[in-house]
Amino acid sequence: MNIERGFKFVFQEKNWLAKVVVGGLMILFSFLIIPLLIYLGYLIEVTKRVIKSEEQLLPDWDNIARKISNGFKFLVVIIVYLIPLFLLLALSAPFFKSDFNGFRGREIVAMLYLGDFSWLFLLSAFVYLILLYLAFPFIVGKYAENETLNDAFAISDISKMLRENFGDAVIVFLLTVFVQILASLGIVFFFIGVIFTGFWANVVVYYLYGELYSKATRKV
Repeated sequence: MNIERGFKFVFQEKNWLAKVVVGGLMILFSFLIIPLLIYLGYLIEVTKRVIKSEEQLLPDWDNIARKISNGFKFLVVIIVYLIPLFLLLALSAPFFKSDFNGFRGREIVAMLYLGDFSWLFLLSAFVYLILLYLAFPFIVGKYAENETLNDAFAISDISKMLRENFGDAVIVFLLTVFVQILASLGIVFFFIGVIFTGFWANVVVYYLYGELYSKATRKV
């Protein structure tokens, strides 16, 4: 994976500043839904261009209808993958309502062991969230390659890629966290800078997704 390029390519693209400004505005007005869909569609296009090894990786803000369509379908993908997480958290609700005041450590363990399994749902939710984070680059890559929902839910293929590229998936996950921390530095610029550094960060992340997916598919 060419990780170094991911941090630099935005600033090497033609009209990069204008594209970043528009991207920041899309984030700012994402509560209006349509800008959110356009923005998601844009990120998918970044990943697609990385997978296809195109020279220009930062798309223009054109073909809006296509971006909206891709953004909508990708939003559906995200929501579907989050449903199990929400269900597990709902099932773990009794754990948060438990009153552990006055209990000794041994008594708490006994209580959990004897019948309150809500903590298992909470643990399962945590494990699912971590696995989802690690698998997400492959989910994005599968969808971006052909822009079809069926590919995004090809669980067998996605699981296989995750198993065979687990180490790289962890690296991309850690880089994602690092990039988001860098993006938070935009707060220095009267808070509004966050939307522009945030746009840069997400473009870098989706570039990394494309790089990881490309490496995974070359192994097949």
